[in-house]
Amino acid sequence: MRSFASDNSAGGSYGKAARCDDTPKSLYDHANRFFLSVAGRSDDRHILPPEKIESHRDRYVLAQLIEIVAPVDARRLSNELLDEFGSIGRMLGESEAALLRVLGTNRAVVRLLKATEKFMLANLQNELPRKLISATDRRLIKYLQARMGSRTTEIMRVMFLDSSNHLLGDQEFGAGSPRRMFVQPRSILKRALELDASGIILAHNHPGGSVTPSNSDIEFTRSIKSLCAELEIRLHDHIIITNDRWTSFRKLKII
Repeated sequence: MRSFASDNSAGGSYGKAARCDDTPKSLYDHANRFFLSVAGRSDDRHILPPEKIESHRDRYVLAQLIEIVAPVDARRLSNELLDEFGSIGRMLGESEAALLRVLGTNRAVVRLLKATEKFMLANLQNELPRKLISATDRRLIKYLQARMGSRTTEIMRVMFLDSSNHLLGDQEFGAGSPRRMFVQPRSILKRALELDASGIILAHNHPGGSVTPSNSDIEFTRSIKSLCAELEIRLHDHIIITNDRWTSFRKLKII
């Protein structure tokens, strides 16, 4: 079986089809960030643009969290972390080593941030439907965006389903760079057989922000679909994730 080398540059004619932009329809968007609309105001000369509102809010909230273990340095550390990583989502997805480059000897803050990440992901995972899970279920997309959307390297996550589409579990596969990823299909299928899975959902992220499948994305997806068919395992879908957008290969009619 071939390994998968994904290049997340745009490929084919699929770039403008079935792209799913997550325009917020409530107070919270899919990245679980508070959304404040200022549309419709006749006089907005003194209102900060939404991105600045979000930045100020994130810095304040992060400082409040850090204050638990480092009250004196909380505001400074919050600013330094967000100056370095750009967003809370990306910061929480970074390794301990990357956080320590900014925080220096503040290991207590690192432990707090990593514990916060685990808590948030566990909560989102608990919200996933256990019965009749769909590849485009909003709860699944929200979980995948929190898990992968802000990562700076490409990774693949696979959801394993039983014959009734109940979620058996999910697991990360592959090693990647900001533009490429290498995945062994046999490692995915081996795990599917170990779990006695009848179906899988593939998901991988594009750190560059595009949700357009590359040629290698398409080639791999069709290849693994063929291999799954030989083992009587259904490939339900392949999802491309960014921090605020996503797309589905099935909606694009690639599979």
